[in-house]
Amino acid sequence: MSVTFRYADLAEYPQISRFLNDYWAADHVYCRQQDLYRWAFGRGTPRGGPNEGGPSTMAVAENQGELVGILGGMPFVFNQFGESKRGVWITNYVVRPDHRKGSTALQLLSMFRGNSGRGEHDYDITVAFGINPATATIYRVLRGEVLADIPRQLLVFPGASERMAHILELAHPEWEESRRQSLAAAFELREMPKVSDIVSDQFDLADWDEKNWAILARETVGAARDASFLQWRYFDHPLFSYRTVTVREGSRTGLAIWRMETIHRVVDGAREPVDRIARLVEFLPASDENAKELFTGVLSQAQQAGAFAVDYYGYHGRYGKLLEASGLRRVSEVEGGELIPTRFQPLDGKGGGIMSAMLVQFATPACVANVACPWYWTKADSDQDRPN
Repeated sequence: MSVTFRYADLAEYPQISRFLNDYWAADHVYCRQQDLYRWAFGRGTPRGGPNEGGPSTMAVAENQGELVGILGGMPFVFNQFGESKRGVWITNYVVRPDHRKGSTALQLLSMFRGNSGRGEHDYDITVAFGINPATATIYRVLRGEVLADIPRQLLVFPGASERMAHILELAHPEWEESRRQSLAAAFELREMPKVSDIVSDQFDLADWDEKNWAILARETVGAARDASFLQWRYFDHPLFSYRTVTVREGSRTGLAIWRMETIHRVVDGAREPVDRIARLVEFLPASDENAKELFTGVLSQAQQAGAFAVDYYGYHGRYGKLLEASGLRRVSEVEGGELIPTRFQPLDGKGGGIMSAMLVQFATPACVANVACPWYWTKADSDQDRPN
């Protein structure tokens, strides 16, 4: 009997969860947290919300009523210098071993490609954020674009390099102590900047689109950071508590969003807290000068909350340079920097970058890791900023 393809309902979560556990990763976070699964795949459109038991954006392949493959899609509004198109992030792409030699994988992917005739699932751009080299081959075969790893930047607070060295010791016990200390010191900020009294932790979405996003949209390429997106991505998130920093400048407001992450290690099969790091996930300054004040506010909040360091992933060239001017360093520019752990729940010493690919139905500017890059793309895109 041939394999059939469709979109699963949210009520089919138990079957999807078992398949994820058996063929993707045992005890995956989507298996542990149904509310996170609903948040990711329960929206039929970028501005929609999940309906109880209703349709999801999880595509499934079945053979005689049994699941043989799944591919999740997270719809979003794609912005290109102010022009909107239909985009989708895809994730959890897995096919049962006995169906990997056929066309099942490609047919699943076609569920989210443009010109499919599937109405609301007919996307102009399909983005796979966080793929592995084996998966990258599929996108090359389809003449998609495989991108350079998303740049990562890191800063260690003044006096906190020993805490950073301890994390490196846990992740890389085979390293010499001098290597760990040298790498930690390379990212240490000399002194904390003074916080301006115009820095605030208050943020109002009411006039964001008119006074801020309308301007940012004309300057950037990537997921539309409008009020609807910010509400869904951060303020409606079922697990993480995100914090805001704002700095007003005339009618504009610079916005940064970050969260605290507790680093855990596994001891005798149980997770044990070790330290805390701040993860900056949005950085949208109103101007270059505004950027300094904005990031200073992030540093102040994060240090007071007990973090030993701040990290950030982002392609946007100018914003990356502004953060660099404020003390963040690219890990790729420091010897051994790319071996600094990226996963902390639990701590994973593998390090490494985040590879991505995309299938685009129209011309786009290059997404590259240099100062000219107009793509605004951070670790908050897709489902990369989530628990392990």
